[in-house]
Amino acid sequence: MPEIKKILQNFGLTENETEVYLILLRLGSATASDILEKISIHRINLYDILERLQEKGFVSFVILGKRKAYEAVGPEIFLEIEKEKEQQLKAIMPELISNRQLNKIPQDATIFKDKKGIKNILDEIAQSKKFDYFASGWGFYQYFPEYADIWAGKIKKSKTKARCLISNKFRSKKVIEKVNYKYLPNEFNFPSTTIIWNDKVFIIMWNEQPMGILIRSQAVKDSYKQFFEMLWKTAKK
Repeated sequence: MPEIKKILQNFGLTENETEVYLILLRLGSATASDILEKISIHRINLYDILERLQEKGFVSFVILGKRKAYEAVGPEIFLEIEKEKEQQLKAIMPELISNRQLNKIPQDATIFKDKKGIKNILDEIAQSKKFDYFASGWGFYQYFPEYADIWAGKIKKSKTKARCLISNKFRSKKVIEKVNYKYLPNEFNFPSTTIIWNDKVFIIMWNEQPMGILIRSQAVKDSYKQFFEMLWKTAKK
């Protein structure tokens, strides 16, 4: 019985409503007095419960002389309610799925603690249609010299469009020919190289053992891109 009550309550019945419904189901037809003999609640509360059960469609009544007799609607009504809920859910399912797909923003992050992993991502960037990046200085040439010129060569040979923001104090350093450079005041000194492309951001911390963090997120990329564009407008050729 406890399990039956719990299941019926899933259909929007309170504990007392469930109890009254089950009593009527056993009695077949009963007056309020008959029901009160089976349950310990106040008569006024019982009438409130019976009225709610009628509104929900679980109980009906007939007038017998001067008395009102109540009857429980057959339990098949719960199957009908369940079927109706299923039909309603099926009707709105395409829209729910569509909304989920529209709002689903892929996002993940990967950490690279070796030069091989960083090289693979840099190769991908060099082959992209376009990318922007904040240069940290000359950490690339200092800590990954064996690949720095190779990457520069790949950019020159590719059809990619690249823009770079870097501190003015590095203006005298050699640059990659195909990259469009702009310079920020000397006090701008980015602690890492940050590259923005497609729906990704790649951050490289240069030291004896470089580490890269690849973030795949349209929202994060858009945030970095907005910051880049703001600085690009103020930077000097």
